[in-house]
Amino acid sequence: HSQQARLDVLVIMRNISVFVERYDYNLNAQVFVERVSSSKSLNAIDIAHIAASIRTHGPGVLNTAVNYVYQFLKAKIQSFSIFLFDDHIRSRLMKDARFFEKNREECGNVYPYDRAEAFNRDIRSLGTADGVSYLDRFRQLVTEIGNSMGFIRMLRSGGLNALANEIKFVPNLQRILALQDLTIEAGLS
Repeated sequence: HSQQARLDVLVIMRNISVFVERYDYNLNAQVFVERVSSSKSLNAIDIAHIAASIRTHGPGVLNTAVNYVYQFLKAKIQSFSIFLFDDHIRSRLMKDARFFEKNREECGNVYPYDRAEAFNRDIRSLGTADGVSYLDRFRQLVTEIGNSMGFIRMLRSGGLNALANEIKFVPNLQRILALQDLTIEAGLS
């Protein structure tokens, strides 16, 4: 239960950049697991945690969380675009695209592994920023975009889960009997 309090939708939403950087998303299990922890245990958040948070804060938290993540994704996709339009990256990508179009049949419609390795070497030769290569930064960016989209998917699933658990309290309007009929039937009138 204390884990649910720590991994609340509001806390994640306010720290979305830290969350997508420190957690990995398992698409099949629909769970986020902390990559590294200073304690002996790793934190995890799944659909049940999201549903509990929605029950606590109300369904309005979904709209706010989606808007926060949308703004975050907008900035990340802009960084993605800037990376792809960098002159060094773009020229190498265009060169490889022309090669592939020209040699598609000879390659069996599969991009050659040796060309991919050469591309990787060329990008690594561009240097590093803060000790991390540009390609590794790009991988990190793609991972953060994917984690953000995974969080949105979990919000949707958690919202559906919370709704499914609460729908049992909504009466069936087709089976509501008139009070007068019930009192006559019970012999109270």
